[in-house]
Amino acid sequence: MPNITKEDFKQDLQELVDIENQKQMNLAVLFENSLANSKEIRLTEFKDRLYIQANYYNTLEKYQIEIDDLVTQYKKQLDKLFDVCRTRYINIQRELAAAIQSEIIVVTNISINKQNLEKAIGENDAKKIHYYTNKINASIQKKLNYETIVNECNSRLEACIDQINDFAEKIKIYENVNVAKKEKNRILEFFNKLIKNLNRKKNFQNYVLKPSENYIECLTDEVDKSIGNLYNQIFEFAVQMKDNKDKINMAFNAMMQG
Repeated sequence: MPNITKEDFKQDLQELVDIENQKQMNLAVLFENSLANSKEIRLTEFKDRLYIQANYYNTLEKYQIEIDDLVTQYKKQLDKLFDVCRTRYINIQRELAAAIQSEIIVVTNISINKQNLEKAIGENDAKKIHYYTNKINASIQKKLNYETIVNECNSRLEACIDQINDFAEKIKIYENVNVAKKEKNRILEFFNKLIKNLNRKKNFQNYVLKPSENYIECLTDEVDKSIGNLYNQIFEFAVQMKDNKDKINMAFNAMMQG
């Protein structure tokens, strides 16, 4: 059997790390694109809705400041929500990176200990044979346990992307834009236009500004609730990961004493 040096192990380890890093980078790009697209779609949707109605009521110039303020408030809520989504994703990603690193180290140690076991067998050293056999078996189980963490983290990262889409759907505006259809009857169209011009400021305030302000108020409450749930998920995940790692170490030590 050819002699494998520490440098060989370092090179193999780095290659494995690079492969895993590329996988996580691809998933991170998918997450960031999903997040950015969801924000852009909803913000554009909200802004266009206001501009369409402002143009309909011929009030865009008069209420430009109010419209911009509503858009800013809406964007603020989106930023709040999606920033916490990103925080959750990053925390999971860090745990995943740590688990992958630990898994790779364990695999490397298994290879080293297999060589040590072969050497002990050649020397007919019963004590070392027992020690390295236990260590290999314990390390194999440790590797499997870390693999469970890796799979759990990957599932949660994919769930984060789905969660972004769920939030984007949840904050979607479903109200019908209050733009009247063009009437075929020219006389009726004339009177409608006259009434609209006479009441355009009042109508824009009652049918656009106030409902939009109420919508943002409700959205703020919904975002705060969602953020609270996200922080609970972040905390519960951290506790779960610590518990898992403690159990892995306890199981390894127990097997080493066998």
